[in-house]
Amino acid sequence: MPEKSTSKLRPEKHKFRHRLEFALFSSLKRWGEGASEKNLKRGAFLLDLLLYHVLRICRKIVSINLELAFPELSAKERGKFARANYRWFARFCMDVLHMGAWQGRTSEVTKCHNLEVLDLALTENKGVLLVSGHFGNWEMIPSALAELGYPVSMYVGRQTNPLTNELQNTARANFGVETIDKGKRATLQMARALAANKIIAMLIDQNDNKSDLFVNFFAKLASVSKGTAAFHLLRESPVILVTCPYVGNGLEITFERIQFELSGDQEQDTLAVTQKITSALEKIIRQYPEQYFWMHRRWRARPPEDSEKIY
Repeated sequence: MPEKSTSKLRPEKHKFRHRLEFALFSSLKRWGEGASEKNLKRGAFLLDLLLYHVLRICRKIVSINLELAFPELSAKERGKFARANYRWFARFCMDVLHMGAWQGRTSEVTKCHNLEVLDLALTENKGVLLVSGHFGNWEMIPSALAELGYPVSMYVGRQTNPLTNELQNTARANFGVETIDKGKRATLQMARALAANKIIAMLIDQNDNKSDLFVNFFAKLASVSKGTAAFHLLRESPVILVTCPYVGNGLEITFERIQFELSGDQEQDTLAVTQKITSALEKIIRQYPEQYFWMHRRWRARPPEDSEKIY
């Protein structure tokens, strides 16, 4: 188990905005960890109303994304998905605040399917690239696996606020999850983790303005990082898609190994690997479309052949 962060999180050394955000988020986490199930539901209800009706956060973006993803549906049907999407997001936010209360008992709220897929992949001694998206409750996946005894490193983007970034990474460490921040040292850290036969958990569905790789996501070209494909091609590490949707009152974590037929051409194989992973994730999202993070400008970066601005 990795060591817990030794940082004392001294907010007085940081910007006022960062200190304020840190104080607010810390207070909310303390409330969330001690909140009853009834109060968590009330909190989710109020947050949903605030985001959807009062602040109207990202409603236009959600509408555009759903129209791109589901053009065959009527505006009314997409509107129902959009409304349910905010309820899901509010529930997810409450669960993130409550995460600390599940420390040592994540098995009470999660059910794993096909865990043998992960076990078999680890016998190859090449590490595992565990990929997912902003779907369901993605934060619970590494924590639940770490508490089952699996060596998990989570590849994450560094938040703009260093205080809340450290707070969140400390919370992950309390479950036994190591974090690898995106940056210059990330490639070396990931290579060492795979060499040690560890699991690297990563989200592969974000817009990447720096990448020139585009794959079809809901029949629309979307930018994506080359990282997962690069490590698979370099080290032959198994790639496993993991998803964690809400089903009733619990969470169901499912594992699916993605197999590839490689040509030996690096550029062609990078595209093929990334497309197959993205298509597998899309298939699961279609089963629970209200549980995907449609508030993200997923199709913001555009390729030369489809350069029309979307947002």
